[in-house]
Amino acid sequence: MSRRWVVIVGCGALAAALAAPSAAAHMATRRATGPDNAVLADWIGEDHLLEHQAAAREALHPTPAARPLPLTVSDPSVVGQWAKPTVPGGSRVIAVHAVLMKTGKVLMWSPYIVTNPDGTKEVQTWAQVWDPTTNTIVRVDPGDDLDIFCGAATVLGDGTVLVVGGAASYTGGFGSIGVPLVMLFDPNTQTWTLAPPMNKGRWYPTVTELQDGGAIVVGGRDASAKPNFDVEKIGPLPAMTPQVVAQYKLNWEQGLYPKQFLLPDGRVFTFGGNRTDFLDPATWTITAGPKTLQPQFDYPNGVILPLRPGGDFKVVVYGGKNTFSGTTTAASYSLDLSTPTPTFQTLTPMPQARTNMNSVMLPDESIMVVGGNATGNIGTPYLQTLMYSSDTDTWTPMASQIKRRAYHSTALLLPDGRVMSAGDNNPAGGLNTIEIYSPPYLFKGARPVITAAPAAANPGDTIVIGTAAPVAKAVLVAPGAVTHATDMHSRLIELSAAPDPTGDGTGLVASIPADGTVPPGPYMLFVLDATGVPSVSTWVQVG
Repeated sequence: MSRRWVVIVGCGALAAALAAPSAAAHMATRRATGPDNAVLADWIGEDHLLEHQAAAREALHPTPAARPLPLTVSDPSVVGQWAKPTVPGGSRVIAVHAVLMKTGKVLMWSPYIVTNPDGTKEVQTWAQVWDPTTNTIVRVDPGDDLDIFCGAATVLGDGTVLVVGGAASYTGGFGSIGVPLVMLFDPNTQTWTLAPPMNKGRWYPTVTELQDGGAIVVGGRDASAKPNFDVEKIGPLPAMTPQVVAQYKLNWEQGLYPKQFLLPDGRVFTFGGNRTDFLDPATWTITAGPKTLQPQFDYPNGVILPLRPGGDFKVVVYGGKNTFSGTTTAASYSLDLSTPTPTFQTLTPMPQARTNMNSVMLPDESIMVVGGNATGNIGTPYLQTLMYSSDTDTWTPMASQIKRRAYHSTALLLPDGRVMSAGDNNPAGGLNTIEIYSPPYLFKGARPVITAAPAAANPGDTIVIGTAAPVAKAVLVAPGAVTHATDMHSRLIELSAAPDPTGDGTGLVASIPADGTVPPGPYMLFVLDATGVPSVSTWVQVG
């Protein structure tokens, strides 16, 4: 059958009829029919429809980039440095979704539209594995009728990538129709496996790893473009049949990529626009959390602050947009989830109001904010990087990248300490290019070198880390799983460590926390010297 391809702009218009019991049957029986804009407002709400229409207008008439904050220096040891954008291997893939795998390679995927001979259209998925060390790619498309665009992804306890949900068929309007797909990607063989489907479709869901190495899925919209209230548990491997374990009454805005954080005691904290909740997997009960100080529905960032020995479990939430007013915010708040009655505390706001940006936890425990924009989905983009220090509650402007990275962009920490920025599939965006940022610590002299480290450890273990010269500390950083300004697998743990008494002044003896702060899975192990310069990481499988 002859086909032609067109890359989707923005979120796309999607509709489906899903009646068969299995994911394969669902896909085989899809119809390329659906609502037009006149009736779609009744499905997804006028505000969300107007947002999509505004994004389409922005794509046709893009606004200039916002002016960068003034920098007094251009020294890369102070502001870092962006490399020239590249298109590895002639890639067509736009990294709307990106997951760092335990191999050190990055799995990326994006949508495109197939027009069949009868004029019907379908959403399909291009995927690739990108090797940052060689800047080469391997195409790993999941196959026809397996549309994982606008789904969610995380890394399971054994390092397998779990992908849930996605978008259904395309009709030329605007829509939000979810599919019940569950897919596994093996980092070693670079192959996909279709797992049993979820109870209902999911478009814009969130998936979060649990302490047992499995995951829960929350939010999104189903095959009728209605909120999916099911909380479904998947895994741990080899058990992969999703189980509906609770009902979570998140509304239209709250249920689109809610921010979730796994707590040391096994509970999951959810931040969704203007409400918070705690989900307890021991009983599958949901209790209300503290009230937010303002609604931040559309694409804020939420990050777990560095977890340190004897420290508290805190998260920060910043930026985003109020769906109803359309106002983007610079507000930043913290929440200490270690206390019995946590409350949001106001922090120093970002220098500019941003939405659609991505945050990356760096091994020196600073938080890097990449891209984003001030209006709509792509209007008034910010090319200048920001750096946030939670120790001093300060924001610092850094070097500016070249391409716009707003809606549908991604950013990840790489194993060598650099940062990947990619995606933004709207016209004039970053598209299929990849930009690499070298943080200031890469311009401050020789880097520490790890000469020996265990490939695996368990919580509570003491490990010996060999180094070529004295070092000050060691951190574990979880591989990121990013889409739509949401990293579903972000975490940094500073290890309790001391100089190796059996060595010559080099190396560390470090302890893996046994308090639940290190869920099972692969982690990048970095050591840092006294000036905060990190090594290249080595992988450690925990649990």
